[in-house]
Amino acid sequence: MDPSSQNEQVRQLLHRAQSVVIASHISPDGDAVGSLLGLGWALRQAGKHVTLALADPVPENLRFLPGVETIQPRAQSRADVVITVDCGSRDRVGSALPEDWPVDVNIDHHKSNTHFGRYNIVYPDAPSTTAVLAEHLPVWDLPLTQDAALALLTGLITDTLGFRAGTVRPDTLRLAARLMEAGADISLAFYEAMVAKSFAMTRYLGIGQSRAQLLEGIVWSYLTRADREETGFSEPDDAGLVNVLLNVREANISVVFIELDEPGLIKVSWRAKAGWDVGELARSFGGGGHTAAAGARVPGSLDEVRNRVLARTLAFYRTGTV
Repeated sequence: MDPSSQNEQVRQLLHRAQSVVIASHISPDGDAVGSLLGLGWALRQAGKHVTLALADPVPENLRFLPGVETIQPRAQSRADVVITVDCGSRDRVGSALPEDWPVDVNIDHHKSNTHFGRYNIVYPDAPSTTAVLAEHLPVWDLPLTQDAALALLTGLITDTLGFRAGTVRPDTLRLAARLMEAGADISLAFYEAMVAKSFAMTRYLGIGQSRAQLLEGIVWSYLTRADREETGFSEPDDAGLVNVLLNVREANISVVFIELDEPGLIKVSWRAKAGWDVGELARSFGGGGHTAAAGARVPGSLDEVRNRVLARTLAFYRTGTV
């Protein structure tokens, strides 16, 4: 469908709707939460009844964003329009949406997106889904409020690793400036989302860093349920450890294994420097993501998953193929 025609149809769809449900992916990151809240605030300002849904809790570093407290673990009531943001495939929303609900509008920037929506606003070259939304809100005649701008800027900052990723272009910085002009506080967004850490998170990260090992150009580590209990860090995640490890000068790829609360399931996160596509690795384990940042949930014990994933990652590092 012609982009201008599709945008006009989406604009009409949104303005006719009285109620909208918006959902994003499991294990939400800054782009997921920022997209959810950014679009949610814009639609609320336009007079819509908006339900926001995430199957998993909002990470600690994103709870400063206005409206986080309105996010529900599952949408209960059918709305006029159902939207997903930052989801490469329908199953990535997990339990946030009932399985039999069709998706009206799919807004994303993953190149692996399966175009599962009635309308698919997918721009693989965009630095974040929040960037896609920031460009489209005026096209759809939706207001950019101060709260929406802060959420969208936060997603842009986190998905570009603080404007350090290879996806950053001059237009990316111009977009950030426009969001600041709309009232977003870039100092607040950067500090809360990228810098500030609770004491429990700091201790948890320290454990992961102390276990780091270098395997050729791959740096890896792991975190367990016992580590979370010991430190008081409640989120079944890596607290950004995979990004910290990628700062190792000798490494081109970082990998972190997180023992989830559900027995027999390990979350694997990859990050990569320019020239390496870890999204392919993640997809080979049933996950997904971007060229430089990807993840998967892999069944098995911590040792089993670690051995399988490291073997395939090392083979990929040596040959460039999965």
